[in-house]
Amino acid sequence: MKFYFSLFIFLFGFGFSISAQVLEGSVPESFRGKIKLPKSYFKLPAINSDSLIIAGEQARIQSLDKRLQFGFEHAVSIDFFEKATKTTLPNGETVYQFGVECPDALSLNFIFSQFKLAPGVRLYIADAHKLSFVGAYTSLNNNEANALGTELIYTSKAIIEIIEPIEAKGKSSLTISTIVHGYINLDHEMEKALGQAGNCNVDVNCPLGSGWESQRNSAACVVSGGGACSGSLVNNTSGAIIPYYLSANHCGTNPTNWVFRFRWERTAANAICAQTNSTANNGPTNMTVNGGVLRAANSGSDFILVELNTAPNPAWGIFYNGWDNTDALTVTQGTGIHHPRGDIKKICRENDPLTQQVTPFNGNPNTSVWRVNNWDQGVTEPGSSGSPLFDQNKRVIGVLSGGSAACSGFTDNGGYDIYGRFGVAWDQGTTAATRLKDWLDPGNTGATVINGVDPNGPQPEIDGGLVNPTGVSGRICGTMVYPKMTITNTGTNLMTSALISYGFDGNLQFTFNWSGNLAQFENEIIELPSYVLTDGNHSFQAKITSVNQTTDENNANNELNTSLTIVATGEPVILNLNLDHYASETSWKLVNSQNETIYSGGNYSDGGSGTTLFSQQFCLKPGCYTFTIYDDFGDGLTSNDFPNGSFQILHYNGTVLSQLLAADADFGDSLVKNFCFQSTANLNENMLANQTTIFPNPAQEELTIKTTETAKIERVSLIDLTGKTILSTTGNEAIISIQLQGIAVGMYTCLIETNIGIVRKNVVVK
Repeated sequence: MKFYFSLFIFLFGFGFSISAQVLEGSVPESFRGKIKLPKSYFKLPAINSDSLIIAGEQARIQSLDKRLQFGFEHAVSIDFFEKATKTTLPNGETVYQFGVECPDALSLNFIFSQFKLAPGVRLYIADAHKLSFVGAYTSLNNNEANALGTELIYTSKAIIEIIEPIEAKGKSSLTISTIVHGYINLDHEMEKALGQAGNCNVDVNCPLGSGWESQRNSAACVVSGGGACSGSLVNNTSGAIIPYYLSANHCGTNPTNWVFRFRWERTAANAICAQTNSTANNGPTNMTVNGGVLRAANSGSDFILVELNTAPNPAWGIFYNGWDNTDALTVTQGTGIHHPRGDIKKICRENDPLTQQVTPFNGNPNTSVWRVNNWDQGVTEPGSSGSPLFDQNKRVIGVLSGGSAACSGFTDNGGYDIYGRFGVAWDQGTTAATRLKDWLDPGNTGATVINGVDPNGPQPEIDGGLVNPTGVSGRICGTMVYPKMTITNTGTNLMTSALISYGFDGNLQFTFNWSGNLAQFENEIIELPSYVLTDGNHSFQAKITSVNQTTDENNANNELNTSLTIVATGEPVILNLNLDHYASETSWKLVNSQNETIYSGGNYSDGGSGTTLFSQQFCLKPGCYTFTIYDDFGDGLTSNDFPNGSFQILHYNGTVLSQLLAADADFGDSLVKNFCFQSTANLNENMLANQTTIFPNPAQEELTIKTTETAKIERVSLIDLTGKTILSTTGNEAIISIQLQGIAVGMYTCLIETNIGIVRKNVVVK
């Protein structure tokens, strides 16, 4: 989570709170000097704040989520109208006052378990010294749960005051159930929570946040009783604006009394960019919404979805984030926007690809998370929990759960963070109460990605997008690639056609004409023609150039770029690594005969009662390799009270190339295993080449390919001299024919893929 509160003191010292739910411009009667303040206060027992801070920190370290309360929650049950003193004003209105004192408290806030105000009734929370107040709350704050949580006020003595008109007499009810004693030791008593985040944090309006203004406007901090979290608004496929707020499950699952604050940020001119923070240059503090209704939650991916009681005012510049539920390992960059330590809004950036893992968290032994190994700019801290993780396309793919990342002076400490995965939260549960898809795709359109929406601006009518490329990234065995991607319609108009330019190594030399019928947020997988590449490093690019034979109105989602390495003579080799209980101690690397590190791994999470299987496929050229596994503690893959770890390295044909048995797991701080393998593909290809015939050659109308009865032809591709596949057909026979009508005269390569190997033969079309 990153739930801390160095001070979540975000209200002002003077003035009053304003929101869509709070009455603007009114003041408590006690501030007018017309009535006396209460002579007695409901006094709560003193607390030992130092011991609470220490105990909370220890619990946070043990639980991974760093949850740290900023206040102690006193449970009470007080009927306000029964216990309050009352004064009748000359105009007939009645003023009710109830004083509360928490010795040495730095702030107070309240939860009302019964909250129902009649029209015209006004409620305030006021400092007994008349320095500040919060309110007025009115019947606009009534909700289905008949409950409310309030903003903080910075005092140890407060007055809850209600002003009741004559016509509303006896029609309201109010029960105080929780009084929160804020106890964090602030540098300056009664000041706002500014400058409390670590010095390596970056304000959201620093240059790092340029281009992220929309996503910035979705993020909000939240106070829940005595704690604080972060989160953001998210879009849905219905086309209607619904105030859904996404955060972390471990932040709590009862949002009835939460207070949501939007747009709390410094201007670009006053932004603090990884420099010493200060208590100057506060941002706006008057854009709040009180309370929400739980819609869905699941600890398996650590998410909670809340529908706010009131939609944030669009005039605040609010934005509802887009999202990507594919859970695909194509995230090349990660960005977080959050409120660390209850401070003003920040941004952080990771420029390396993200990884996925399953780890114990918040009582769930198998929480599915994204892992950020080390932030490149900025960082997250306690209080950032639940904040959104964005991919390079500026869509939400996760919410912050926990981690070790923090500031160390003006740089981060090199720690990691984990985020609950949006793609898992999408349909992990079995009911609407445990998954996202029922709420964010209510029409069951099957959308996998959607863009964000500005409620103040119209959505584009013509907007196609490309997402989720497969088959054209990472190390690929063989020279043939099979590009696939998903085309989406995020415009309001039906999408019936799109022209896509694509190619390799910066040359968009090919075009693909897509046609179909996609309603808004629907999508379809496109399979492009296969292509032959040379051995080595390459890149793939694709771009939508038109939609429905006209200009696309949103270019932000039109392009794809990936990188890949072709290993022409490579063959699949699989590592199956059974990690021990203390998996964070383990790392490994695979080195070739030139002492180049080809693959490496580590940064695993501890936990579980037994071993955890990690599996990875390598693409290796035939030859000799060195696999080295390390253990930081020096006891190998042993765990005393838990099963030992082990590993196997297998050739794709099932041959064991190297292994470590659990009985031999105590190897100390490192173990070196050497292995070699010879190519079986070349042997198969030579044999198949001698047994495969193509006729006629040259060919004019039809080409027939025949092989032995033991080999079944699975695919035949005709490839031109540029490497582009001109035609392709599949089958499962020993003989297959392809028609050549429309094929230009020239020389081609016929690639024949069988169940036991590959054959390449040159053919001439005349």
